[in-house]
Amino acid sequence: MSPESLPSPRPCSMSDALAVLGDSYSLPLLRELFYGFHRFSDLATLTGAPRTLLTGRLRKLEDAGVIVRRQYSEHPPRYEYHLTEAGADLIPVILTLKEWGERHTGDGVAKAVFRHSCGAELHPQATCSQCHREIRPGDFEVMGGTHPPVLHA
Repeated sequence: MSPESLPSPRPCSMSDALAVLGDSYSLPLLRELFYGFHRFSDLATLTGAPRTLLTGRLRKLEDAGVIVRRQYSEHPPRYEYHLTEAGADLIPVILTLKEWGERHTGDGVAKAVFRHSCGAELHPQATCSQCHREIRPGDFEVMGGTHPPVLHA
């Protein structure tokens, strides 16, 4: 195939999401916000992010509408960071990544356990909103938009 006949990359919402969340420290920041830590000093300590890098990540997440900055002290000016509605929508993503990491990585770190408000241990999974069965490879088809791609040999 000549370079002119190769398909161009198609738009992809997963790539768009990774452009916002894929930087180092972005997901650990969101994890700590989800756990209830909101102050810059706590976020720096808990993520291990250098302060200048942390500032940039927080600004990027704020610009993307994932978090909001709220002033809690005027003298000196100090801010807390909180999840927006868009940030709260990431909770299932963060929980699912945590669950995947615990199943498939061997980092030797003690695993956190989450309890749902019903009292059960929480193990997130993707399910169909209609039939409530777990979604597995081969259980769905992609239609519309730029999917599926049409590649010509």
